[in-house]
Amino acid sequence: MYSQILICASLLIATYQDVTQRSVYDLVWLPALVGVVLEAFLLYPNLEYPVAKLALVGGIALVFTLLGYLGQADAIAMALVASDPYPLSPVPPLLAAAVIALGHIGYEWVVGNGRGTKTIPIERFLKEQCWIPKAVIHDGQRAAVNKDVNVAREEVAANPRPGTSVEVSYVVPTVAYLGTGYAVYLVYLLVFNASAFMSLP
Repeated sequence: MYSQILICASLLIATYQDVTQRSVYDLVWLPALVGVVLEAFLLYPNLEYPVAKLALVGGIALVFTLLGYLGQADAIAMALVASDPYPLSPVPPLLAAAVIALGHIGYEWVVGNGRGTKTIPIERFLKEQCWIPKAVIHDGQRAAVNKDVNVAREEVAANPRPGTSVEVSYVVPTVAYLGTGYAVYLVYLLVFNASAFMSLP
């Protein structure tokens, strides 16, 4: 219970930061780290199943981050969701996150942000954090940027020349989906299975 509250606190703060600025500060994860350590201390020596969950989901998230398909905060959030002590976790919070993600992505597709790529002025790109750059266009010349989402934005922002356009695609707030899904899952658990929630570390 205490570890879940601490994990949820970190994820909700990260959700707010992801929605408002599409980046998450490292210090946000400290309460969740305390929660995971507390959980390990309270569950010891029965750590095989929690470690297996964390290794599987965290490993998948790490590979996707190293390949440049996920941001670092996204991978941390996925690992934290997997570290939840409830036996069925991470399935319920990930299902809740998926429903929230599908609703939001559907909305963005309807309003036109989620449909492929678009070209925007660099001033707009620098002001709005919701874009992943694909290429920079200057004087009619198109130059592709790094495919790693953790590097691409910094690469474009490092040399903002006037008159430049940026070919972009919309970046979804993955941490926000995971954080909101986790909060919904905890509320569901508290309302419909409060005894299980109270018995967890």
